[in-house]
Amino acid sequence: MMSHFRSEPFSPLVLARVVGILALVGIVTGAFDIGYVRNTLIVDGSVSETIHNIAAHETLFRMGFTAHIVLLLCNIPAEIIAFILLKRVNLIIAAVAMGCGLVGTAIESLDMLNAYVPLKLATEASAMGAFSPEQLQSLSYLSLQLQNTGLLISFVFYGLDEMLTGFVVFRSGFLPRIVGILLGISGFCYFTDGFVSFISPALQARLLPYLLFPCPVGEGLFALWLAIKGLNVEKWRAWTERPRGLGIASSLR
Repeated sequence: MMSHFRSEPFSPLVLARVVGILALVGIVTGAFDIGYVRNTLIVDGSVSETIHNIAAHETLFRMGFTAHIVLLLCNIPAEIIAFILLKRVNLIIAAVAMGCGLVGTAIESLDMLNAYVPLKLATEASAMGAFSPEQLQSLSYLSLQLQNTGLLISFVFYGLDEMLTGFVVFRSGFLPRIVGILLGISGFCYFTDGFVSFISPALQARLLPYLLFPCPVGEGLFALWLAIKGLNVEKWRAWTERPRGLGIASSLR
C-alpha cells in the first residue's frame, strides 16, 4: 500500500482542487468576455454602432479578448488533469471526453481570430484605403457572424465532453451523483444548442436563452465542488483495487 501511495506524484485531492480552480477561472473570464464585453459593445442589427463601440472602447475590447484567451489556457490543463482523475473509472469514456474538450478548445482558439477582426478594422481603417466604409463594416459583420458560428461548433464538442464527464462522475462514487447529473444536463444543452443552430436556426432562436440556463448551474457546481471539497480520496483509490479483465468490456465497467 505504501508503494501505491508513493506512485502518486500528486495528491488526487490537490489535483481535483486544481481542476476546480481552473474551471472557476474559466467561468469568470468567459462570463466577462461573452456575458459583459460582447453584450456591451456588440449591437444586434447595427454594424455601424458595433464598430463605433469597439473603436471607442478599445481597452475594454482588449480586456475581454485577453480574458477569453485565459479561459482557453485554463481549459487545457483542466481537461488533462480531469482525465487523470477519471480514467480509473472508465478509461475509454474519460479519454473521449478529454479529446472532445481539447478539440472544442482548439476550435474556439482558432475562432478568436474572427473576434479580433472588428478591432483591426475599427482602428486601422485608414490603412485599408481600397475598401469603402460600408465594405469595412460588412467585413466586420461577417467576422462577428463567423465568430458566433465557430463558438456554436465548439459547443458541440464541449457538450459531448460534459455529458461524458458527467456520466463518469455519476459512476465514480468519489464525487456526488448530483454533480454528474447536472454536468451531464449542461453538456446536453450545449450539444443541442450547437446542433440545432445548424439544423434549424429558427428553432434555436426560439429556444435561446432558455436552453442554456442549466449550463452555469452544472458547470458552476462541478467547479465549486472540486475547488472547495475536492473528492473522496479513499473511494478514488478504491478504483485501482478492483480486478480488471481483458478487452474493451472491462474498461467499460
